Amino acid sequence: MIVKPSIAFNDFAGSAKGVTARNVKGRNILSSKAQHSKSVTPAQAVSRNRLSSISRSYKKLSDLQMSAWGRLAEKMKGISTLGTAAEMTAHNAFVRINSNLQMVGEPMLDDAPDYICDVPEVLYDDLWISPDMIIFTGLQQPSESHVLVFKMSPALSPGVSSGWGQTVIITPGLAPDWGDADLTALYTSVMGVAPEAGKKYFCEFYWLDKKTGFTGESMAISAVCKESSTAYAQEYVPRTRVTDVHLAEGGQLQDLDLEFSPGSAICTADVMLLGHHDTAMSEAILVNPPANLPVGEAHILARATAENNYIPQTYRITIREWLGEWTLRFGRRGGHYEKPSEVHGTAIFYEA
Repeated sequence: MIVKPSIAFNDFAGSAKGVTARNVKGRNILSSKAQHSKSVTPAQAVSRNRLSSISRSYKKLSDLQMSAWGRLAEKMKGISTLGTAAEMTAHNAFVRINSNLQMVGEPMLDDAPDYICDVPEVLYDDLWISPDMIIFTGLQQPSESHVLVFKMSPALSPGVSSGWGQTVIITPGLAPDWGDADLTALYTSVMGVAPEAGKKYFCEFYWLDKKTGFTGESMAISAVCKESSTAYAQEYVPRTRVTDVHLAEGGQLQDLDLEFSPGSAICTADVMLLGHHDTAMSEAILVNPPANLPVGEAHILARATAENNYIPQTYRITIREWLGEWTLRFGRRGGHYEKPSEVHGTAIFYEA
């Protein structure tokens, strides 16, 4: 028989079929048990199998290794809102660290890593959320081993005050590119749809150290999706980048990646110079170049790769526009000329 409310069981506590009874401050409270779905998504299945495998691996450790994980667990104890240290065992520490490492494709650790210092919180300039763009700008990456873990909720009503329980991992570990972290394609890949203007989104993010598995404090924000990136007070200006898609046929540049750091004179170039047939240079005509492409020049180091003889060289990068036609040229300025030559480095670009 299913238990129903009655003055007959003031002191009753327990469960019967789908109903649970408990006594709170003299009041009887009856509630139905939550029925969890038996269906499991592929991502959930992978995660559960991973945790099960990691947990079994702990049992194979030596007593000395378990003791080391126990000492680490003492240092990893979190602090609750009441100021009381949360419980953490050696097994908890082992599973947490190794699940983080497995999540970003790193091998498991049998030996406990050294707890040197806390992972910093995520510092950034802005986070843009629009149907055409989800991007962090001005991210301050603590080191090359730190990657960004980012969680985000599906589209929710603007009146929802808390949607943190609905966030899912959009990226388990993303390295910023010159301070930017573009999450647009990652979100649509996971959620299946682009963000919807006017809807509210809840986001959680933190740094994860790929070397140790330690994570920083999780930061949480909520924001309403703007109509477009231009709806923000300060419009997002993408980094200027020239690649092979901008090259007309018939040039002497291959595998081009020329980028300009926003707000500075720094540029980086990665390109193979095939060489002109009668002069010591390589050039190409640019088709539909970026709107904010600067005009000017820079000097950069290179090396010739003929017959595996890496001869040091220097080249002058020149970007010019004449009557609507843009030209990108790499002219040799030092070192014995051999072709092909490889450019990979950073330079100061002087606009002219």
